Amino acid sequence: MTLKALVIDLDGSVYHGTKLIEGAAEALNRLMDRYAVLFLTNNSTRSRAEYVQRLAQFGIPAVKEQLITSGYAAVRYVQANYSQTRFFVLGSPGLKEELREHQITLCDESCDGVLIGLDKEFTYAKLQKALTFLLNGAVFIATNTDPYLLTSEGIKPGAGSLVAALETASDRKAIVTGKPSPFITALIQEQLQLAPPEILVVGDNLQTDILMGRAGGMQTALVLTGASKREDIERVHIQPDYVLPSITELPRLLASL
Repeated sequence: MTLKALVIDLDGSVYHGTKLIEGAAEALNRLMDRYAVLFLTNNSTRSRAEYVQRLAQFGIPAVKEQLITSGYAAVRYVQANYSQTRFFVLGSPGLKEELREHQITLCDESCDGVLIGLDKEFTYAKLQKALTFLLNGAVFIATNTDPYLLTSEGIKPGAGSLVAALETASDRKAIVTGKPSPFITALIQEQLQLAPPEILVVGDNLQTDILMGRAGGMQTALVLTGASKREDIERVHIQPDYVLPSITELPRLLASL
């Protein structure tokens, strides 16, 4: 089946923090005229509008509709299932902006929902407040459970480390909307309106990007510039269709198919 669309992970695949992977912008710009392109990230700290600005700074043109973040996936999940719920949010200003843009009610008291993403100002007091809501029956949603982030300054704790603290304290499991959940896979297919084999997922993480793509019946390409290395394939038993040293090799791969 002819390949028609690319789903491109950002962190670790296109850039590391504030540093663009060499040649990434040129490679993506060469492909945008030939394929439908979506950008996908589990990092919920920025709104989709902020990611558009970030990509533009790297020389990669995009519009908001091409971005699917784990925060936006949480928005869509809440709209579909908990539209009347008031949420206490542990997360960044960008995540809160995305939620407010879609008329989701945020609160600090008497909340019946807890939504957690990466919160760089996470405190014991916030943990205690969220726990109180959960013990009173609040719905529990996490944008993602990534244990760490790859940044230009090295490895930093990810949202998953915060989610784990709250899951441990509450003895409850969060509903996760980001990669590799089936919910974010459904958003991709809804957006592209293509058969799964017509879509190629490109990412650096076997346990999020590649697992999501394989579970959704899409083609997958692992790039070795981020979280997973070639030797990890056998260790975690997740096999991508293609393995590339960098996203800069993607145009060459696609030209050969």
